[in-house]
Amino acid sequence: MRIKVNEKALAVLGIPLIIQFYIIWALGYLNIAPQLYNYAVIHALAIIFTIGLLLPLSPIILNQIRQAINDKYYAATLLIFLAITYELTYLATVPPYYGLSLGASLDTATYLQSFASLTYYRKFLESFVGPFFGVHASPILLLIYPIYEVYPSIFTLMTIQVAILMLPMPLMYKLGMKIFNNQKHALATALLYILYPWITTAYAPFEVVTLAGSFMAMALIAMYLNDKRAYWVSLTLAMASVEYVPLFGIGLSIYQALTREFRKLAILTLAYSMAWLIADYYLVMYFSGWTHNIFSNLYGAALSSLLTSITNKLLSLKAKAIVIDPQSHGDVNMASILSGIVQQAVSQYNVKVQYLIEVFGPLAFMNFLEPQTILLMPWLAALLTNFTPYYIPNVYYTILISAVALPATIWILRKLGVETRKKALTALLVINTIAGLLMGPLTPLSGLYYGNAIPNWNAPVTNQYDLAMIQLANYIPWNASVAVPATAVPWYSITRYGWNEHGVPFLGPSGDTEYVVYSPLIPTGYPFSIGSTEYRPYIFDDGAWLLKANYTGPIKIINGFYYENTYVINPILPGTWQYPIAQIPPTNITIQIKTEVKPQQAITLINTTLLKTQLQQPQGIACGIGPGEIEIPGNTYIAQPITIGEVTRINTITIFASYITNLATAELAITSSPIPNQENTIYTYTFGTPWWCSPHSWATPITANPGITLKPGTYYIILTFPVQGQTICEQILNAPKALLINSTTGQVIRQLPCTLGTIITLNAQNIIEATPQINATINILGNNIEVHGNQEITMQVETKNIANLVLAINSSGVEPNTQLIIKLKITTQGIKEPPTLWYSIPTIGLIPVYLLLILVILLHKIKS
Repeated sequence: MRIKVNEKALAVLGIPLIIQFYIIWALGYLNIAPQLYNYAVIHALAIIFTIGLLLPLSPIILNQIRQAINDKYYAATLLIFLAITYELTYLATVPPYYGLSLGASLDTATYLQSFASLTYYRKFLESFVGPFFGVHASPILLLIYPIYEVYPSIFTLMTIQVAILMLPMPLMYKLGMKIFNNQKHALATALLYILYPWITTAYAPFEVVTLAGSFMAMALIAMYLNDKRAYWVSLTLAMASVEYVPLFGIGLSIYQALTREFRKLAILTLAYSMAWLIADYYLVMYFSGWTHNIFSNLYGAALSSLLTSITNKLLSLKAKAIVIDPQSHGDVNMASILSGIVQQAVSQYNVKVQYLIEVFGPLAFMNFLEPQTILLMPWLAALLTNFTPYYIPNVYYTILISAVALPATIWILRKLGVETRKKALTALLVINTIAGLLMGPLTPLSGLYYGNAIPNWNAPVTNQYDLAMIQLANYIPWNASVAVPATAVPWYSITRYGWNEHGVPFLGPSGDTEYVVYSPLIPTGYPFSIGSTEYRPYIFDDGAWLLKANYTGPIKIINGFYYENTYVINPILPGTWQYPIAQIPPTNITIQIKTEVKPQQAITLINTTLLKTQLQQPQGIACGIGPGEIEIPGNTYIAQPITIGEVTRINTITIFASYITNLATAELAITSSPIPNQENTIYTYTFGTPWWCSPHSWATPITANPGITLKPGTYYIILTFPVQGQTICEQILNAPKALLINSTTGQVIRQLPCTLGTIITLNAQNIIEATPQINATINILGNNIEVHGNQEITMQVETKNIANLVLAINSSGVEPNTQLIIKLKITTQGIKEPPTLWYSIPTIGLIPVYLLLILVILLHKIKS
């Protein structure tokens, strides 16, 4: 009884502390008491809010500690929960953001800017994409906001998401206890939550979809445990996360109605879900100016048109006309929509079937053994679209399926005999241990499954150029507009929002932009322009520049410039090869150049003039087909025959490709038949596809290193096109023509009138071992160096003004069987040793994980 009294007392104390934040913040935001609207006040209110939130939660936390003291297996569960939460938080913050990853950049920046607009600019959750509530219904952001404001940063935001993502794990232990009545098996059940790969893969970037999936899992488990309070709290938080969740609630209510033990919840859950669906509809309509329907967020789906039309007719009070079918002037053509749904359902059906196998395979498809399938129907409807990210397993959308499929799989085990259910759990544990290691993010081994190199966790995930780009944020007024590359947007979004006077434009400066930050040594993500000449050099930091509008003072140098790189000219072609490196301030420069000339044998199926241009092609903002490039439809592949006349070792193979989305996965293969199968495939290389439009309007060189030996004969280079893309394919005299083949049926669509652009370097038996001689000239900062073979040069150069550092190589002849390797090292006056942040090395940064897991092992050795 005393615990209940304490809970009520703490709730009474906590609620006023929570409410005060919104009241006082609203007074300042609405300009009723403008002196209250500043960061210092909001920060203090946020701390009080967080204390108020912890007060009613403290009995729950203390109860978890008591259970852990009395049950070492539950203690192990909580320690593993802390370890994995830390690891995923680390992986969600340090590698992507210190490494300036575009994949994690803009989505997270949307939330950072939304919170900044609330804190500093009297804008309601606005970012560079506009009002957040004008697209998504996510009132949970208003709960996260004050917690975030305790320490506003990327780290805080990602920690909140990962902690929520991992919250179902202790509940899984309790579900395991209910099913197995055994502590060891309960621990195994909890471990499944982190081993099943399609849970932990949703750890980044920050997305309300991830929050929704986690709360959905908690609601489902709480229902199984007959914990009504936890069920309604979890369901409410899920509903508040994103507008898709009411569909989950409707499916859940159908499931409840079909099962005797949960039937009493069905009507309430259905009514509650419908209420949220209607509220979400009006919330988004209001903030979008009555122009955006929540069902239009189901991208690439004819089903979206149908649902949008129905809800507009039933619910819209004053919505502007949204044309669903232009040919019918707004009237829904049911036959057309149904035809579209069918067409989209069968589109890439082989990819969708593979998706279902990958997602449900680790669960042995056991969740389909009861009406639980109905619960998943809203998310399986995503397979009726042609929006590829919906059916890529390791994209965060999958959490909406996986988070409820896993508890359902455990729940079905109750129908089995005691020994049978234990054996089934053991099988699931083995399967998901393997799947988790190869598909999940918890180890670097996933590189094997996805066909990439295994990440080196002993190496830093960032470099001095990334750090310089990040560091320049400290030299700009907090509310000044600054243009930065898309990859760096989150670091500049914590106190800014939008595009204009307080914004962070990432395609180049606009009329309101005061500062520009750029570095030619980091990926921009999107084409980035530094703007007009009114932006003058202000600060230099290891290759990165901060420009200021109309600045006329001296250049401040935070750190000098250090640069090392290796350039390979392969094959050597006539003309000039130019490699822009950086722009540097006036300084003394030391340049070290080492050249190596090596013999090789090559097959070059590409026009040499086009090749030289293609290998040096800069990023372009335009989208289109370049010289020698052709457009290829999705769900096809190109088979290019090549003939080998003697026993030959293939060292490297380079093709050129880009696709309409960078979320697809493509494959390069060498086979002995134009129709590849397991028997005739000799080598495969999977790669992430470069995005066709921005930043690439050109087919990008993709190089694989087969290291295989081929006997004389005819072989085929297979390049898949999972989505629409482009490649180099041009007419070359006497060269074999490529075949375009349907990847589903294996039928030849047509023979192309061109040859797939390919470069293959060989290691044939008759290759000349002697070092060949060449005639080339290297030019750097006005200094010409003649190159004829292997050489080493060191020189000192003083620049009086800002200088463009460009490496230029001039060759007068064609040397197809020779490659030139140039190793370049540049240092400037005042350079410091390139910094290495200890926490940027995953092996070191994850030490707390190792310590917690060691503690789990020690705990296990303690006798009960």
